[in-house]
Amino acid sequence: MALLMIFIDGIGIGEFDRDKNPFARFLSPFFPEFIGHSNGPVAFDGQVVPTDPSMGVKGLPQSATGQTALLTGVNSAQALDRHWPGFPTVTLRKILAEESIFLKLEKSGKKATFANAFSPRYFTRPERSISATTWSVRASSFPFRMIEPELLNGEAIGHDLTNTFLAEMGFEVPIRTPETSAEILVRIAASVDFCLFEYFLTDVVGHSQEMDWAEVELDKLNRFLQTVLSKIDLNENLVLLTSDHGNFEDLSVSTHTLNFVPTVLWGKDRQNFAEKIHQIEDVAGSILGY
Repeated sequence: MALLMIFIDGIGIGEFDRDKNPFARFLSPFFPEFIGHSNGPVAFDGQVVPTDPSMGVKGLPQSATGQTALLTGVNSAQALDRHWPGFPTVTLRKILAEESIFLKLEKSGKKATFANAFSPRYFTRPERSISATTWSVRASSFPFRMIEPELLNGEAIGHDLTNTFLAEMGFEVPIRTPETSAEILVRIAASVDFCLFEYFLTDVVGHSQEMDWAEVELDKLNRFLQTVLSKIDLNENLVLLTSDHGNFEDLSVSTHTLNFVPTVLWGKDRQNFAEKIHQIEDVAGSILGY
């Protein structure tokens, strides 16, 4: 039995407004919930739990604090007395090093992995430019999946689901479809107790306010999720999709939003898991208790 966590950066539950919300303009079977309105059931008998990303701190929720909370269960915004954007501060890195779900899963004898493919040059970045997800894995001894050999061997996936970004960066990698990446992710998840995949282009689109680009990314996500959920055994596994803050759901502004984020659950024991989720800092503890 595995738990697959699909972290999609910067998606909130917004208004049913086709002029500003891509989820309203390009209806998706996986994101049918809007403020005060539902467009129908979630595909594959999924369950949506509106989840508070504010952590009780004023201001717009941000990536570094939100992701740290998701990956540790610690109210990181209160630890800083503010929301923090981008990459983790020294304080947040310390929280991730001590409280990471990867570290705790390892200590409990579980196997965990991060399915995203990395290039060697990523790890030459300054520490202030390393993501929360990366710091979370670094807290453990679980290895990262690299372009070579894992991505080339079909044992890792690119963050954009197609490897187009890596190809444009000059890496010799195969261009894949979202469906193929989904099949790879399901195979990876089957080999461990916990698997994380991170998709952050939704947040980039939200800041760009480009509706045409939003349509492209949402189509990729729909195709990806359709394949993941049709290939994984939902009688034996749990799929968890969540986010750190709103953004993509309101292209009328270039900033993040105050909207709740969707935690969407499919598969084994989803109802019991859903009952434990109220704020984003509830996610990590629920994973550890699954």
